[in-house]
Amino acid sequence: MKLKLTALKKITSGLQWFSLVAIMSFFVFSCQPKWDIQNPYANVDWNNHQRFEANFHTHTTRSDGRMNPQTVVDKYHDLGYEILAVTDHNEVTYPWTGFSELEASSGAYERLEEGRLEEDQIVYENRDPKELGMLAIQGNELSRHHHMGSYFSDHNGTETEEESLDATAAKNGLVMFNHPGRYTARDPDHYSVDWYVNLLKKYDHLIGVEIYNQGDRYPNDRELYDAILSRTMPDRQVWAYSNDDMHHSSTLGRNWNVFLLPELNETWVRKGMQEGVSYYVYSPSGHNGAKLPEIAAITVNNRKGLIDINVTGQDSVRWISGGEVVHRGNQFSLKENPEIEKYVRAEIFGPGEVIMGTQPFGIR
Repeated sequence: MKLKLTALKKITSGLQWFSLVAIMSFFVFSCQPKWDIQNPYANVDWNNHQRFEANFHTHTTRSDGRMNPQTVVDKYHDLGYEILAVTDHNEVTYPWTGFSELEASSGAYERLEEGRLEEDQIVYENRDPKELGMLAIQGNELSRHHHMGSYFSDHNGTETEEESLDATAAKNGLVMFNHPGRYTARDPDHYSVDWYVNLLKKYDHLIGVEIYNQGDRYPNDRELYDAILSRTMPDRQVWAYSNDDMHHSSTLGRNWNVFLLPELNETWVRKGMQEGVSYYVYSPSGHNGAKLPEIAAITVNNRKGLIDINVTGQDSVRWISGGEVVHRGNQFSLKENPEIEKYVRAEIFGPGEVIMGTQPFGIR
């Protein structure tokens, strides 16, 4: 009888232990996030980080622009930009404190002789970015092939894309594709999605793509961008940019990027460019148009599969994945949209046809 009781106790004890393990396992697994949402804004302190306006594509009379370097800098400064890369074609117009030592392009002198350029636009004066409260980014537009914005490097162009990417990588630079829609429209067989994806996968310092350029000159930029993301995300992030590609005053101040950083210096801006800690803006009326929507915070809840945009002043918010609008509203739920894979990104529409956009959120 004692043996039976002992055996019964062991069985009961075993069942209790099994039940305890099962209950604990249930709670552990139920607390595990079902989704892994890659949030480029995860390290942003929305209450304390500052917002810095940036333009990474602008020209002067050092190439085919219509204004001298100091006038370009002054105009962006007057609009409140804090980050600026002067990107003349295959010319490094940098440092700003050395503008006076530079020469205007032969094309600028030709325009002067033809009466299409004022003489003062080939007279150069220095500017001190520190005195202006700005960060000057060294760069140029590599233009002997598919145009690319080159940053933090003095390399000024080689004959092929891969040669230029190799050279900028050797100088620890960063690069983005400029207005790719121009090339996909002209030669879609050569500039295919495969062509872009292969280069992006080969070169880590190729960080992003312009999806708004000189207003919205190439709407197919975004068609290509979503096709790229559908192939690369979530393993290879590719960030979106909106740049003026400014050549004269009529194309100045409509496109910019807002960086969310603890302070303004080269280290933080470079990190922000690499990690996508920014959102883009296209305002057809520029800085004198309607008040822009204000993004107070962007948060992600992996356990619930939620992405929330705390924004005011908007007309609407739409979510895009695979080039299609998949949801509308400030909150995106993967539970309600289980078919979404790889990535999703948001565009915020405001008064005056303003469009603001987040970086893509990778989804696993």
